[in-house]
Amino acid sequence: MQAIQDRIEHRYGFPGVVGLIDGCHITIKQPTHNAIDFYNRKDYHSVILQGVCDDKGLFRDIFVGMPGRMHDARVFRISPLYRQLIEDPRLLTPQQHILGDAAYPLLTNLLKPYRDNGHLTEQQTRFNQTLAAQRSAIERAFGLLKGRWRKLKYLDMSLPDKIPEVITCACMLHNFIIINHEDGFNNLEEYDVNEVIEGIYEDNEPENNNNGVLKRNYISTLL
Repeated sequence: MQAIQDRIEHRYGFPGVVGLIDGCHITIKQPTHNAIDFYNRKDYHSVILQGVCDDKGLFRDIFVGMPGRMHDARVFRISPLYRQLIEDPRLLTPQQHILGDAAYPLLTNLLKPYRDNGHLTEQQTRFNQTLAAQRSAIERAFGLLKGRWRKLKYLDMSLPDKIPEVITCACMLHNFIIINHEDGFNNLEEYDVNEVIEGIYEDNEPENNNNGVLKRNYISTLL
């Protein structure tokens, strides 16, 4: 994690970043049970792949299989990663964090953009822009994953319990190829990155994590 942190800070001047988080829809055949739960707001059936990648596109954490109708913030709160960030102080130091979009809660170890209410300061706008530039890595990682494993464009499987296993294996092979053969983001323009879940701020999602607020405000002064 220290190596990831050093590379990102050297490139963007943003300290402490050890991962980028987002969710991605994996299209599936209509399930025979609870089909409505998997019917997402883009009007097709899917499961969600929540991924955390580094700046090279390696998946460092994944959580697979939640129904496509579920919001990113809800998927995150169900995931083991959320419990680890909240309950395990050994996972990340107080100076380390992952970056998410507006869909995610603001935590000490998960930073998100300032909510754009039309009155952002120049400093807050610069923070949001820098964060967005770094977060493009997770979108590109999803695009590269689907570009390599075209089956993930539409999983025509009759055994729904096997779907997470197939997606997990694809992520493992994705990492294997990057580690052993190539820089992950070579020739990425060939791949589709349009099925990443857009971050939607929920009004019932409070932004009152004091440590997260203070940390974000401090980092914004450094950029």
